[in-house]
Amino acid sequence: MNKYKHRLLTLTLIMLCAGIEFFGVQAYAFASQAIMSGLGLSRTQFALASTVYTVACILAIFQQQWLTERFGYRKFLLYSLLLYLIATLVCAQVVGLVSLCVARIFQGLGGGALFLSSRLMINVLLEEKDFFTGIKWMSHGILLVPVLAPLSTGWIVSLLGWQGMFYLLALLIVPALLLAPLTLKRYRPTDLSRGHSPIAALAFAFAVFALEFTIQEYVWLAEQPRWLHVLVLVMIVFGALGFLYAQRDRVKWLEPGVINSRAFLVGGLLTFMFYLLIVQFHYLMPVFASSQGLSWQESGGLITLFNLCAYGCFHLYNRTKLHLTSTRAWTSIGALGMGLGCLLMYAFAPARHYAWYLLPLALQSGFAVFVIIPLSIHMLRDFTGSFYSHGYRTRLIMGKVAASLAITAAAVPIQHRVSDMGMTLFAATREQFLVMTALCALFLLMINIQRTLK
Repeated sequence: MNKYKHRLLTLTLIMLCAGIEFFGVQAYAFASQAIMSGLGLSRTQFALASTVYTVACILAIFQQQWLTERFGYRKFLLYSLLLYLIATLVCAQVVGLVSLCVARIFQGLGGGALFLSSRLMINVLLEEKDFFTGIKWMSHGILLVPVLAPLSTGWIVSLLGWQGMFYLLALLIVPALLLAPLTLKRYRPTDLSRGHSPIAALAFAFAVFALEFTIQEYVWLAEQPRWLHVLVLVMIVFGALGFLYAQRDRVKWLEPGVINSRAFLVGGLLTFMFYLLIVQFHYLMPVFASSQGLSWQESGGLITLFNLCAYGCFHLYNRTKLHLTSTRAWTSIGALGMGLGCLLMYAFAPARHYAWYLLPLALQSGFAVFVIIPLSIHMLRDFTGSFYSHGYRTRLIMGKVAASLAITAAAVPIQHRVSDMGMTLFAATREQFLVMTALCALFLLMINIQRTLK
């Protein structure tokens, strides 16, 4: 294979690995109503399935380096894609909450590290002069691959039912699985001292699960509070064991110098807020649309418009010279646009025609680009140090946690308003847009008080 062809295949694989995960997030959120109806799940039960997926993703991210050091990166990505494909097909065959959670665990173990893999391939498969080209292709995966996720998901769900969403995602995984053997070198890292222990990874993942499980307020926890005490106790024990075991590593998991770094904390918090808002938006929009009687096609069209506008904003951002010096300005514009869009969603509803939502969606679309890409360039652009640095991997994990919390933070209040307060689904969802407006205001404040942003 000539050098040019290998470079092109590598860039395509980078784009697919980044895009598959974002496509999956959008498709799963868009099909949430159909999945809940088809399996007879409540909103909190649906949120639980998202939580276990997040826990599995965290385990996969933490253990990616440990696995690649021992088996090689080529085998790791091949088997991850294969496991993700099989688990996704199994998700389409589940019959209830338990089987869905089990399938989602294996799906998370297979696909959890795909986005991290995109970034790793840039480092180890491309020449240094092509690093930023790789970042652009990864950005195309994040923004271009999911563009038609809502419309295509709406079409296949109306044709095949909720299972169709998983079949669609499986079709997207196949090209990446076919490309991986042609592209990947037999790369094997040698820095064994930087891996985190399995117990540390398990402790962190379990802590996330315990937090969300408690927030979701399940009936059996309310009826039997002793289980809550056991849950918290086990979480503390696992956390203590994980922390003590991690101290054996030369590079500590909770190294004080890292935790005390302002840039580390700011990057983590801003990444957390971004995912909390963007995933909650993608969960809310189809619920909001269906509560007003919009069809799958109309609902999918609205979110597709958001994706297309976001992709247009990406090109606008790349064509201006300001992106090199104005990280604070771009991120502020993105947060302000999302906040105004959420406020307009609340003000315009109920609209006589769904076209009334085009303006707020156009405003909100800049959030997907003007926040995460400037932050990535400003805070995550170091290609010279260890790839498995605390900063990059930890921010990605915080993003995963925020994405899961986003669904919980929307599903639990909506279900409470509908079941306990007697509100309609439309009123409950509309009120959630006001909550998102307040979160955007908080995010905007966080951006503008940080000295680490230029």
